[in-house]
Amino acid sequence: MDIKDAVKENVLPFLSAKILTKFRSVSTQWDHWIQTPFLAHLQTHTFQDISGFFYQRGDTSPMFLNLDPAAYGVPMPPLGFLPGPVDLIGSCHGLLLCQARAGNNPYFICNPATKNWKQLPKPEYYHGPNSAHVLAFEPYVHNIEGHYQLVCAVPLIGQPIVCFEIYSSETGSWHCSDAICAELGEDFWAAGPGFYMKGTAYWVTSKMQVLAYDLKNEVYGIILLPTESSPGGVLAQIGDELCYISISNTSDDNYVIRINHGYDLRLRQGIDLQLEGVPAGIKGTYRVLACVGGDKLMILVGSVVYSYGLSDEKVEVVSNGGGVVGSPDIAKIVPYVNSLVRVV
Repeated sequence: MDIKDAVKENVLPFLSAKILTKFRSVSTQWDHWIQTPFLAHLQTHTFQDISGFFYQRGDTSPMFLNLDPAAYGVPMPPLGFLPGPVDLIGSCHGLLLCQARAGNNPYFICNPATKNWKQLPKPEYYHGPNSAHVLAFEPYVHNIEGHYQLVCAVPLIGQPIVCFEIYSSETGSWHCSDAICAELGEDFWAAGPGFYMKGTAYWVTSKMQVLAYDLKNEVYGIILLPTESSPGGVLAQIGDELCYISISNTSDDNYVIRINHGYDLRLRQGIDLQLEGVPAGIKGTYRVLACVGGDKLMILVGSVVYSYGLSDEKVEVVSNGGGVVGSPDIAKIVPYVNSLVRVV
């Protein structure tokens, strides 16, 4: 095997979709290999670096905040290939979940790097504005077909119950679970985007509870966040544990990050941070961003994205935001991995 073949087979799967697209011009052989479903599967499994964030303000179109324009990227305008205006709902390992604003408000699953997309069939339940969603996709080595699930927690109109409806790409259909949650009442509302981890979908509710739904066993559970937990946090995975991470501003450029984890999501760690270079006049506009594994936390303060290493305690500015403002009118901001994952 010559060096070019060695690179083709052993290096390319670890590169981003943007870099791989550039490398198609190396040779006809590389072009063919990069476009194969098998390379897409390998790259989806091996490349899982957070590449940026999709965000949306009010009724505007979703935009992309790129953490490294030289390494990552999506065709512009972002999501312009979809058939009409959409609302950003969630993401998972390179796949984006959106919902059309017109008609019956169908869901779309798409890969913004390849412009592949699929419209899902109409669900059985009415998914109103208080419905909560989690896109569940695991890029493990045996998931060659790239199957995913969309888990929806659906409050029934006029009834104090939440039902669960799941779309499976493997069957191409929706399934209404027998699980019915009656503990949350009629005013169920998810306080942020859902999170998927190890076969379970999670949502933080407006009452500072975590609603969990086990896809395999079709059962739900509720975890009460401690009273000292700060609102506006996100669910994330650090190591092998589910965490609730929040941030508060104590004075000027000084912030405190609180990390809840363990089976009861108790407060286990507090981190004092001084973030230099915070733009003037943005007091109160800060948040922790949902991240994709690793030991780095992402923090948005105004238009600046900082990273904080849990192991080395290093603070870095990773993006000046390109006009992003961390204000309450950003309804959604979700992490993105620059992947070649196919939409099935």
